[in-house]
Amino acid sequence: MQALTGMVKAFLRSLLVALSVLTLLPVPSVNSFSAEEKGRGLIWFPIIGMLMGLVLAAIAWKLETLEPMLASVIILTVWMFTSELHHLDALARSISSWFFGGSWMPDEVAEGDFRPPSPHLGVMGVMALIMMIKFSALAVLIEYKVWAYIMMAPAAARLLVVALIGFTPIASRETLAHEFRIEFPYIALFIWLLMAVPIALVAGIPMLVMFITLLLARLRMMQACNGLTWDAIGGVIVLLETVGLFAAALSA
Repeated sequence: MQALTGMVKAFLRSLLVALSVLTLLPVPSVNSFSAEEKGRGLIWFPIIGMLMGLVLAAIAWKLETLEPMLASVIILTVWMFTSELHHLDALARSISSWFFGGSWMPDEVAEGDFRPPSPHLGVMGVMALIMMIKFSALAVLIEYKVWAYIMMAPAAARLLVVALIGFTPIASRETLAHEFRIEFPYIALFIWLLMAVPIALVAGIPMLVMFITLLLARLRMMQACNGLTWDAIGGVIVLLETVGLFAAALSA
């Protein structure tokens, strides 16, 4: 009985890790969990993305009688306040490092004290760009009633980010990102990827664009930061969702 209670507790705490990283729900901070719990929490990333996608697609379906632009505003607002807002500053800092250079981890910074370069685009600039692209893409997908791509984007982005964490070296002094690798669920990732292959074949171009974007982002972070940073995890999620929706809108 005690063993079963321990399993249930570990199960729930790994879920809370994923919710802490991926959403704005009132759950304990990710720093409240052990490194092993953080690694196990990655199993939930695609599931949470899938649930988010289902909710967003259901909202889009219920709002099909509205003008596409109005429906897009509502869906984007729900999306942003559920998950995106705490990733936008991370995306701004990541883009600054990847494309504008600068010392990502100065020598004078103590280990574990993260001090990235000031973002050239700024959080507001990144937010405006992301919202503009997502808004226009959502409006097109709603107009053509392509709910599947709205459902797919959050799940695919989070699955690809789990793969990124598993197969990318961690940048120096990135303690938090490193802890997610201590008990990384490689078997679960392999199963998720196998299950995703048929979906990727059906989705076609949008999934291909997301995968290429992931490879390019990985290349740039390796060149600029010598590995994966904590900011890049959240930033890449937003980036992949955005390019996936945009590619889906172009092919709708």
